[in-house]
Amino acid sequence: MANRIFRIILIVWVVLWACFIVRELFVKKHIREYGTLLSRDAEGKRSFVTGDRLYGLLQASEKIIPAGSAYRLIGSEDGSLDKRRAAYYLYPRMEKEPAEYIIVYDLPVRLEPGYRIARQLDEKRYILKREE
Repeated sequence: MANRIFRIILIVWVVLWACFIVRELFVKKHIREYGTLLSRDAEGKRSFVTGDRLYGLLQASEKIIPAGSAYRLIGSEDGSLDKRRAAYYLYPRMEKEPAEYIIVYDLPVRLEPGYRIARQLDEKRYILKREE
């Protein structure tokens, strides 16, 4: 009797999960996104999840900014997911003031006093370095 109840509960559980998966993939039309994720390598998956534009800027920042340096990210709101992703990808570089580097995301070019352009990816993504 207990074995039969366990089987019924297990079958109901599997059917419910199958419904959730089908709904997520087909009804909400996320099948393309999953297909894109499956076709990419690890680096491509990070880029897709983070956003290609932000990930490209973070990769360039990681190459230019030495480990242990201070940076400031402008163009994203404080506490936003973009700021948290930047902190994750740029560690051990720390976001603090005074910043040796300023990472600008989705803002037109404007030079901060005492900084010069270290790298410019396009007209709205660039990295400023403090002049010595």
